[in-house]
Amino acid sequence: MISTVGWLCGCSPKLIATRLLSEDDKQDMLNGDLDIEALECAVKVWMSNGMPDYANGLTEPMKKNF
Repeated sequence: MISTVGWLCGCSPKLIATRLLSEDDKQDMLNGDLDIEALECAVKVWMSNGMPDYANGLTEPMKKNF
């Protein structure tokens, strides 16, 4: 599911798994309590907020390395 949403949103699934989703979120996915539409919406909002590291309690947007 993470790979599919990453592909749909143009975002690395690894970033979704490590910066957005908590362990509880991942367990909810395994239990079938989080559908793909909800995850896609969450990823889009997260991306529009600069992809902060919410999984680790941080709210600063991700810094770009230029």
